[in-house]
Amino acid sequence: MAKAPAKKAPAKSVPAKKGAAKKPAAKDPKSLIKAANKVLVAAAAKGDSAAVAACYTRNAKLLVPGLEVQTGTKAIAAFWQGALGSGVKGVTLKTLEVEALGTTAYEVGAYQLLGEGGAVLDHGKYVVVWKKDKGQWKLHRDIFNTSVSAQPAAA
Repeated sequence: MAKAPAKKAPAKSVPAKKGAAKKPAAKDPKSLIKAANKVLVAAAAKGDSAAVAACYTRNAKLLVPGLEVQTGTKAIAAFWQGALGSGVKGVTLKTLEVEALGTTAYEVGAYQLLGEGGAVLDHGKYVVVWKKDKGQWKLHRDIFNTSVSAQPAAA
């Protein structure tokens, strides 16, 4: 009579050593872009237009309603300095979709510009083309438009 194969004992898990570094999990572009947006939002909340502009590529284009195209981080910093100096105290961004295409991605979202005490000054939608720049996702083309009607309310 043949012997039944011996059952193997279950493998014991070895606890991780204290202080051992965990390998960071690769993040998907949507998570990385949301994280980059948090950096921009934090910089705007601090009133730091240079830090906001640093979220953009060197030759980025910002397409703002009613203005000519703002090209490059110097012009983008000047735009944000004007916005922050005119009463904008913060920004909220809500990512609705992201699709990555290699080293570029696009994002569709909604924004709010906030004033003193969190009052909503403006709200609308945006599309951003993101580009990987030295391993970081940065805004490369940024266009937004208001959802606030310029038409006077009917009497």
